[in-house]
Amino acid sequence: MKKRVLSALLTGVMVASLYGCGSAPAPAPAETKAETTAAKETAAETKKEEAKEAATEAASTEQAATGEPSGDEEFTIGYAQRATDAAYTIAIKERNQDYAKDHYPNLKWVETDAQGDVATQAANIEDLISRGVDLIMVSPLTSDGLTDAVKEAMDAGIPVVTMDREVDTPVTVKVVADNKEMGVMAADKLAEMMGGKGNIIEVCGTTGSSAAIDRQAGFEETLASKYPDMKIVDSQDCDFNSAKAASYMEDMLQKYGEGEIQAIYCHNDPMAEAVAETVVAAGRDGEGILITGMDGEEAAFQMVENGQMAFTIIYPTMSPEAMIAAYNVLTNQPQDEVVNCIPTLVGKDNVAEHLGTGLQ
Repeated sequence: MKKRVLSALLTGVMVASLYGCGSAPAPAPAETKAETTAAKETAAETKKEEAKEAATEAASTEQAATGEPSGDEEFTIGYAQRATDAAYTIAIKERNQDYAKDHYPNLKWVETDAQGDVATQAANIEDLISRGVDLIMVSPLTSDGLTDAVKEAMDAGIPVVTMDREVDTPVTVKVVADNKEMGVMAADKLAEMMGGKGNIIEVCGTTGSSAAIDRQAGFEETLASKYPDMKIVDSQDCDFNSAKAASYMEDMLQKYGEGEIQAIYCHNDPMAEAVAETVVAAGRDGEGILITGMDGEEAAFQMVENGQMAFTIIYPTMSPEAMIAAYNVLTNQPQDEVVNCIPTLVGKDNVAEHLGTGLQ
C-alpha cells in the first residue's frame, strides 16, 4: 500500500515539473498585438512628418542663401506697360521677363499695354488689382497720372515695383537710374566739346514724366551754374517721339541760320536720330552741329561711330535688377526700397566697345 502511494506521488511531481519548466509562454492577447502595430505605424508616420519638415526647412534655407526659387511657390506678376513703340520700353520688359524665365519658372505673367495713354495705364493697373495679382511692375508714363491707381494697389496690399520713371506716391521698390545726373553728364560733355560757349536747342521728352523733368533739370541747372556762355536758345516737349522731334527740328533749322546752332540736346535716342537725319536732309550736316541722345540704342551707337551724333548716354534697362527686386519682395527676402542703376556715356572714344550691344 505504501509503495503504491509513493509511486503516485512521484508521478505527480514529474508531471508538474514538465509543465513548470518545459512549456512555451502563453500567447499575448489579440488586443495587445493590435496596440503594438498601431504604435509602430504612428512612429513611422511621425518620422515621415519630421523628415518632410526638415526637407522644407532645408529648402527654405537654401532659397534664402541663393535667391533661387524652391519650386513650390507660385506667383502672378501684373506688368503694366506704358507703350511698346520704342526700343527701350520693349527692352525693359523683355529682358526682365527673360531673366524670370531662366531663374524663376514659378512666376506667371499678366501683361497690359497702355499704348502711350496715361489714363489707359491707370485703368490697366486697376484691372490688375481686380485680377488679384501678387505684385505689379510698372514703368509709368507720367509721374502724377498714375498716383491714384498705384496708391490703390498699395492700399490693397499688392506690392508695386516701379521701373525707369517714378510716381507721386510711395511704392514698395523703385528701380531707377539717375536721370538728373544724366543731364549733368550731357552738359559737362557738351561744354568740353564746345569750349564752354555756344547756342543749344533742347528737344524734350514727355511733359510731366520724371525722366523728362530730371533730364531737363540736370542739364539746365549745370549750364546755369558752371557754363554761363552756353545758352539754350529754344526748347520744346516732343513727347520722346521721333516724328515730333523731326517736325520741330525742321522749324528750328528755318528759324536759325548757318552757324547759329552749335548743339542739339535730345532727351532720348529716337529723337536724336530723327534730328540728325533732319539736319542731313536740310543740308546742314557740314556745320558741325553736336547732336546728343540718351538711352543707348544700337542706331545711336552707329551714328556716334560715323559722326552724325556726338554722344549718347546709356540708360540702364533696369534688368535684371527689377525682376530680382520683385522676386525678393514676393518671397519675403531682404530688399532695398531704392535700386540705382548706373548710366554710361558713349562717345567716339569708346563706342567700339558698345557696338552690337545697343537697344534694337
